[in-house]
Amino acid sequence: MSKIRIAIVAEWLTSRGGAEKVVESLIKVFPDAQIFTSVFNPKVFPELVSKKPITSFLQKIPVLNKHHQLLGPLMPKAFKSLDFKGYDIIISSSSAFGKGITKPKGSTHICYCHTPIRYVWQPDIDKRLARLPFGLFAISILKKWDLKTNKNVDYFVTNSKYSASRIKKFYNREAIVIYPPVPVYKNPKVYKQDNYYLAISRMVAYKKIDLAIMACENLGRKLIVAGSGEMEKAWRAIAGMNTRFVGRVDDDQKVRLISEAKAVIFPAEEDFGIVPIEAMSLGTPVIGFNKGGTAESVVNLETGVLFDSQTQTSLEQAILKFESLTFKKDVLVGRAKQFWKFEEKILNLVNKIKKELYGN
Repeated sequence: MSKIRIAIVAEWLTSRGGAEKVVESLIKVFPDAQIFTSVFNPKVFPELVSKKPITSFLQKIPVLNKHHQLLGPLMPKAFKSLDFKGYDIIISSSSAFGKGITKPKGSTHICYCHTPIRYVWQPDIDKRLARLPFGLFAISILKKWDLKTNKNVDYFVTNSKYSASRIKKFYNREAIVIYPPVPVYKNPKVYKQDNYYLAISRMVAYKKIDLAIMACENLGRKLIVAGSGEMEKAWRAIAGMNTRFVGRVDDDQKVRLISEAKAVIFPAEEDFGIVPIEAMSLGTPVIGFNKGGTAESVVNLETGVLFDSQTQTSLEQAILKFESLTFKKDVLVGRAKQFWKFEEKILNLVNKIKKELYGN
């Protein structure tokens, strides 16, 4: 057989986040793969310009091609329009629409599913669509579309056992768990620990940063909040003298903030959650919600403290419990290292599938 051709599908390449980190790692593992995406912003990903990503018709729409959030209704059609003829293995990174490609006959589609569309399948947690006019009607349509596109997926891979359970629940499909790529801080600069807690996140409602603010204010503990987003104004309004907002931070600032913090507070129910791994890799323990990916990554009372309810009281109790304990840096770093294997595991999986399908 001639050389196997691989395609990598990114939902969009207009901003950097966890899904984009997966795509970047896939490109490292498969440097000859062709990149496909709905829209591409070369100013955000200048290093990918030479890869010449193939985009959908949405790329030609002025302004919108830089803001994928405005393109939701057109996304299913955009991915269906992409032509994958001639590609043997297609690897999609998908939290919503990326898996909705049209798979050519004879091709194999591996979907790295970050989550079944949260605002479709769990509108009680993510209300962004349900709260809109005709939102519930749109949800019913998207559920049908989402289930239909699963037929084009040969292998589901996902980021945690928690996500795998949701793929089973909503899609009735099995998924292979490969934890996503997380930053590896080799010999980071060591900073002296300061007397504050840190919450670092996009400021959207389900991240529950308001719990960290209210708990720390009530306990009289210093809190630094890093990040930006639609909830920033509301969360600033409930903050008092103990809370300081620092906005978006670059990687160097993030490392310093995490390293100096007594603990990182992570109140969200996440599919995986990279921040707790980053914290532990820098020797900083985590106070996190005992559900989702955080319950898999943080070892209660060894690498942090887990709390069982997304309430101010529950978080306050966890903070007080944390302050009665001591944590060993080598244990924290050792735990984080267990999650530094994405590229190795995804390569092994693809090679196994190639061997099964093509004998090489």
